[in-house]
Amino acid sequence: MGSRIWLGVAASMLAAGIPGMAAAGVVREVLPNGLTVLVAETPQAPVVAMTLFIRAGTRYETPAENGITALLQRTLLKGTRTRSPLEVALAAEEAGGAVESATDQDYAELRVHGLARHWPRLLDLLAELVTAPTLPPEELEREREVLLAQIRAQEDQTFASTYKLFLRTLYGPHPYSLPATGEAESVRRLGREDLLRYFRGRYTAGRMVLSVSGRVPAREVIAEAGRAFAALPAGADPPEPIAPPARPGTPRLAEQRPVQQAQLLVGVLAPPAPHPDYPAMRVLNAVLGGGMSGRLFTTLRDREGLAYAVGSFYPARAGWSRLAVHIGTAPGNLARAEAGIRAEFERLRDEPVLAEELARAKRRLLGSHALDRRTNARQAFYRALYELLGLGHDYGDRYPALVEAVTAEEVQQAARRYLGEPVVAAIAPGP
Repeated sequence: MGSRIWLGVAASMLAAGIPGMAAAGVVREVLPNGLTVLVAETPQAPVVAMTLFIRAGTRYETPAENGITALLQRTLLKGTRTRSPLEVALAAEEAGGAVESATDQDYAELRVHGLARHWPRLLDLLAELVTAPTLPPEELEREREVLLAQIRAQEDQTFASTYKLFLRTLYGPHPYSLPATGEAESVRRLGREDLLRYFRGRYTAGRMVLSVSGRVPAREVIAEAGRAFAALPAGADPPEPIAPPARPGTPRLAEQRPVQQAQLLVGVLAPPAPHPDYPAMRVLNAVLGGGMSGRLFTTLRDREGLAYAVGSFYPARAGWSRLAVHIGTAPGNLARAEAGIRAEFERLRDEPVLAEELARAKRRLLGSHALDRRTNARQAFYRALYELLGLGHDYGDRYPALVEAVTAEEVQQAARRYLGEPVVAAIAPGP
C-alpha cells in the first residue's frame, strides 16, 4: 500500500511542477564540430552532473570485437596526456564528486558529478577523457582482467545466462544479441590498436551528446564546452534504417546446468522508442508486469503459486527492442509457467484492459518516471538518452501526456501486433 501511495504522490508532484521533479528549461546548442550540448540550470542544490553519451555500444560491434566498447570505456578513465590514472580520479574527488563510465547496447556513457562551483574543472576533465586519452597498455591489461572476471561472474548467474540465451534466440545475428560486457573469447583477443581504431571511428563529435544539469550558468557552460571539446573530430552518423531483425530460425533455446532453480524468459520483438506504438507498449508492459499489481504477479505468483518473483521489462532502444517476461520457478513447473505467460499474452490480445486496471498501470508508470528523475544526474542522463534515441531531449516532459492519452483499445491493438509469436529461453537443473 505504501509504495502505491508514493507512486501516486510522485506522479502528482510531476504534474504540479514541484521543483526538482519536473525538467527545468534546457538550453540546447549544436557546436560547430557537431557536438550537441544540453544545459539545464537547476538552482535547488549547489551541485552539478555532466554526462557524455556516445553513439557506440553493442549495436555497433561485430561478434569478433564484442566487448570492445566496454573495454574501451573502462580504459578511457585510466589516464590522459596530462593526467595519470590517479590524477583522473583525484580531479573528480577534489571537485566533490566522481568520474564513471558505462556501456549499453545503443550508447557508451562517461559521467562526472560534483560541487557546482567546480563545474569548469569537471567539464575539462570530461573533455580530456575523449580528446586526449592515452590507453596505457598496462592499464588496458588490468581492465581486461576485471572485465573477464565480470563475464565469469555473469556465467554463474542463472538469470544473466538465460538472458544471453534469450537475446540470441530473439535477435539471431543482429548485434542486439551480443552481451554488453562482451564474450570472454573476443575480449581476450582485443589489442590496443583495436581500441584505438574503434575510438577514432566512433568517438566523434557528431555522435555525441553532452548533457549538464545543476546550479550552473548555461551560456557559460556552452561556451566552455565549445573550447574544451574543440579538438574532437566532426564525424557524424549516416542515416540508419530501423528495421526489425530477421525472424530467428530457432524460436526456443534451452540448456541444463548445475543450478537449483529453473529460469524462464518468454518474449517478443517490440517497437523502438521513436515508434508511434511505444507509449501503448509501455502501458501494456505495466499492465502485464507492473509490480505486485501486474497480471503476471497476481496470476502466476499469487493464484498459481509458480514463483516468488515474476515480471516483465521493455527497455527503450533506438532499434527494435523486446518485451520480455521472466520467471524463476521449480523445474517441474516450467511447462505450466510458460503456458501461463502465453495465456496472459492471449488475454491481452483478446480482451480490452479494464478502465481501473489501465488507470493503475498509468499511475505506476508516471510514478516511476517521476521518482527516477529526482536528481541532477538522472535528469542529465535521460535528456542525453532521449536526444541520442531521436526522441528529443524534452521527451521526458512530453511523456506523461503521451501515457495518459493511451486508450484500452490502443493497448489491445499493440498486443495483437506484437504478442503473437513469442520466443523462449530456459535454463533448468541438470548435468
